Formats: sequence, structure tokens, C-alpha cells
Amino acid sequence: MKKRLVLVVLALALVPTVAFSGVFDFGVGATAQFTNNFDVSNTGSFDWAQLGKFENYGFGADIRTRLLFAEIDIVGLYSQAPHPTTQETLHSISGLVTGGISLDLLGLLRIGVGLGPRIYALIDSDGNTSVWNQNGSLDATTNFGEAFMKAPMTYRATVDFKLGNILLGVNYTVDSDGFTFEDMNTAKLAPKFAEGKLGASVVFVLF
Repeated sequence: MKKRLVLVVLALALVPTVAFSGVFDFGVGATAQFTNNFDVSNTGSFDWAQLGKFENYGFGADIRTRLLFAEIDIVGLYSQAPHPTTQETLHSISGLVTGGISLDLLGLLRIGVGLGPRIYALIDSDGNTSVWNQNGSLDATTNFGEAFMKAPMTYRATVDFKLGNILLGVNYTVDSDGFTFEDMNTAKLAPKFAEGKLGASVVFVLF
């Protein structure tokens, strides 16, 4: 009896979600990400004034494809970052593809969460490319296949207001503790919140 009651309650809770959700949509937009670390589990010591400095942001594209509750996000970001040892200012390019779920709440809010590989590359003034691996160190490589296999699985959560065909909201991106296609140790799926990144996006839903 209790199990049936729980199932009924869950079904009723999903009614407004289904009623206000489209079957398919595709959106393209822009995103900005705070490049310094933002630990969502410990915000007490965070210097909020850093959010107001333009140089602390990276900018890029946010593409979202959704079928019922399943969503695939593709995010590309460009920023400038110091080399971890030489402190030389380098070009930073980050690409993330996630698969997950998203839910519409009463037609006003869309909440999503996904997981996928993130490739993060640093390029110097001579065009030399280094890619971050799952151990948090740089590999001097231009082999995309190798970089993809070593790319850390990364979580991305999104909360957006639905303003007609526009999604306006915030997102939070955080790497796992080293889980990759090359090293599928499930113990490494834990998110590294101390290195999380806060961002904001505006996405135009085309259809």
C-alpha cells in the first residue's frame, strides 16, 4: 500500500513537468564563466568582489539539444590563463560535452544536470599546445584521441528561467576526481568542488 502511494505521489509530481515540457528543442547561445575556483560546498571564505572583475571571465558558446527529459550540452570556452610553472599568459580553450537530464517546472524554470568529458588546452604564443590530463598536470600533445581518452569526466548543473524562447540562468561546472574513458575507476567519480567553476548563460531556443 505504501509503495503504491509513493508511486501515485511521484506520478502527480511529474504531471506539471510533462504538461509544460516540449518533446524536442534545440538552442544556441552564449556563456560566460568565472575562471577562478568557486567551491559551492564552502562559500564562506570566497571573495565575492572577484566576480565583478572582467578579466576573471572566459567566454564562449552554449549549445543544448533536448528530447523529452534527455539533454546533450556542448560548451566551448576561451579565456587567458597563466602557465602553472612559468606564469606565462597563455590562450586557454575548453570543450565540454555532457549528457544528462533536464526538467521543466511549471513552464517557468528548467533544471538540468549532466556528465561528460572536458578537454582543456593551453596554447602559447608559438602555437605549442598542452592539454590537462586526469591527474591535473599538462601533457604536451596535439593528439585529440589521446586527449579525449584522458579528459576528466565533468559534471555540469544548470538552472534557467524560461522567458519565452530564451533560457537565462546560471550553471556550475566541476571535474570529477580523475574518472576518464581511460581510467574508469568509479571511486574517482567524486566531484572536486574545490575547483568548481561558476557561470551564466543565455540560450535562444530555435525550435
